[in-house]
Amino acid sequence: ETKSSSKIIHKKMNVVIPVHLTGGILPPGHGLSNLIGAFVTKIPCEMENASAKKRLLQVHDNLYKSKHSMAPVLSYYMAKFISIYLPESLAVPIFHRSSANAAVAVTNSRGYEKKLHINGRAVESMAGFLPLPPGLPVGIVVHSYGSIVSLSINAEKWAVPDADLFLTWILDEYKKLCIEAER
Repeated sequence: ETKSSSKIIHKKMNVVIPVHLTGGILPPGHGLSNLIGAFVTKIPCEMENASAKKRLLQVHDNLYKSKHSMAPVLSYYMAKFISIYLPESLAVPIFHRSSANAAVAVTNSRGYEKKLHINGRAVESMAGFLPLPPGLPVGIVVHSYGSIVSLSINAEKWAVPDADLFLTWILDEYKKLCIEAER
């Protein structure tokens, strides 16, 4: 932590990452269900003099280790057990604490590259949505459909008091990545 004009800037923050346990593909013999596990990991917030590419690689490395651990599978079975066998009065506080003081949940929703059609009409757009789990003030979905990437943000007002400024920060970082990708 460092202090900057009476604000505390944390070096790292906890992030919840939902993970589809089958990679988003339904195994043979399984119906449509919520096979979602999750994990909490620390990612760097402030990396002085680091390029956007270096920041992205550092975040990727942190996420990769956790995503390929047993954490998503264990969280899925624990959540299933808690939601089936415990009363809501116990389950909600447990889920609230399980977020490990995370600031945000971030996920991707990969859609089809080509537009779908229903009764001969093209589905022009889709949107990803992440309902806020207990204890998490911000949810972000990076969604793709029809070769277009979009962003969906669901947040408590106290956590993101200025939505336009928050989105500006995200887009600024994205633009920096695009510039570095062209090099």
